[in-house]
Amino acid sequence: MKLPLPLLALLLLLSLASCRDDFTLEGDYQDIPVAYAYLNAADARHFVRVQKAFLESGGNATENAAIADSIFYAPNEATVLLRNLRTQQEVELERVNGEQFSLNRADGVFATSPNVLYTVPDSEIQLNPADRVVLSIERPGQPTATAETVMLRPIEILRPGDLVRLDDYRSPLVMSWNKGDNARIYDVRVIFKVREIYPSNPSRNRDIALTWTVNPAFVPSMDQESGNSVRFEVDKEGFYRFIGNSLEPDAQVIRRFLSFDVQVSAAGQEVLDLRNLSNANSGLTSSQSLPRYTNLIGGIGLVTSNTTSLKEGIDFDDASRDSLRNGIHTRELGFL
Repeated sequence: MKLPLPLLALLLLLSLASCRDDFTLEGDYQDIPVAYAYLNAADARHFVRVQKAFLESGGNATENAAIADSIFYAPNEATVLLRNLRTQQEVELERVNGEQFSLNRADGVFATSPNVLYTVPDSEIQLNPADRVVLSIERPGQPTATAETVMLRPIEILRPGDLVRLDDYRSPLVMSWNKGDNARIYDVRVIFKVREIYPSNPSRNRDIALTWTVNPAFVPSMDQESGNSVRFEVDKEGFYRFIGNSLEPDAQVIRRFLSFDVQVSAAGQEVLDLRNLSNANSGLTSSQSLPRYTNLIGGIGLVTSNTTSLKEGIDFDDASRDSLRNGIHTRELGFL
């Protein structure tokens, strides 16, 4: 389960952004399933997070969140199913501790261990691009909660080429990629590879990667799409500005630029709907209470698809490397 971090950050911000204080955390007991999944057709194994959300009268939300039994269903309390509508194959997901798969939950209010997830190998469900998938959560005596999404097609990054010129700030660097029919929102990143050399202490030599999130939620306009191709423009000076802000001058180090990668991640309509719902109630005239988005019928959650493509090993031309050595943003950083 590959989860783009800027999109995850967006979801967390939306859930925390309400400024109203006229709400209650307590009420009559209700069993409310909460589901979260980014399904990727390229993954060998699929993961879904399913929890329960309720607080009985007199309870303490912070204390309950820290107790695993309060937020996770016991093994006999919930059955999580995935159905591939193309093949009509339906499989039950296995309840596991995500820590077994090196999926550790970040520290916070909620219990971190065990990290209960539901999983199935792709060999049992065979999710292909363009397949429609239904997630179902069954609980004894409760209505079934369901969500449906479409698996995204892979992205092919077309531009930039293997060598770029960035020293001319008068025009942007154009990126472009092919996309599937159901991709709606993109996360665009540039990853710079830099080698740091310490002549007086070679044991400190290292290669580092600097990740520039150019746009974490890019929604193409009509003039940025042509057929299945998406066009995205990047300010060339921004490359140097980001590197200059990411590294500290150090007289002991010599730096060598190696190359950079372009990473584009796409998510489906559900993530765009979430973003639009937030934007519709933001600004100075908003109620400051964000409406709750969910595509899980009978519960709360976000079940969508994503895909990521990486183009590696893009180089600066000689003029661009000269700007890296001597330009206003990076000339103090010791680049060769």
